[in-house]
Amino acid sequence: MSRHSTRLGGPPPSFETPPAPAERRSVSQDPAYRSLRRAHRRFGARATAAAVGGFLLYVLLSSFVPGLMNRTVGGHLTVGLALGLGQFVLMAVIVWRYLVHMRTRITPAARGLRGLVRQQEEAAARERAATAPRVAPRAAEFRPW
Repeated sequence: MSRHSTRLGGPPPSFETPPAPAERRSVSQDPAYRSLRRAHRRFGARATAAAVGGFLLYVLLSSFVPGLMNRTVGGHLTVGLALGLGQFVLMAVIVWRYLVHMRTRITPAARGLRGLVRQQEEAAARERAATAPRVAPRAAEFRPW
């Protein structure tokens, strides 16, 4: 490494060490974190089941009951075409419910956990600063290119 890449011969820039595994485990063991993950998984499973179920119903009806799917609803609109367009409506409802779910249940819990993690990181940084050896700042070095 050249002198110039280490800021004129000084020590290389310091990088903060990631939190210790014990700190990460404490957050993952928190009941709020577990309920957050459970709520997120539960909604994901329900939304996936609704989307796949709606599509599977459409495919099965079009395969096994073509007489029903070809029945005219009005004008040139058939039951099959209406159900096909209903897939877009179903996806829009699922996306809307996802946004509502995230805004009302997931985001508040995530903010609370983020504050908890921030407090733990600040406490760990204070602890590291208290145990770190004190080093006097280096005098400014002026070197020619």
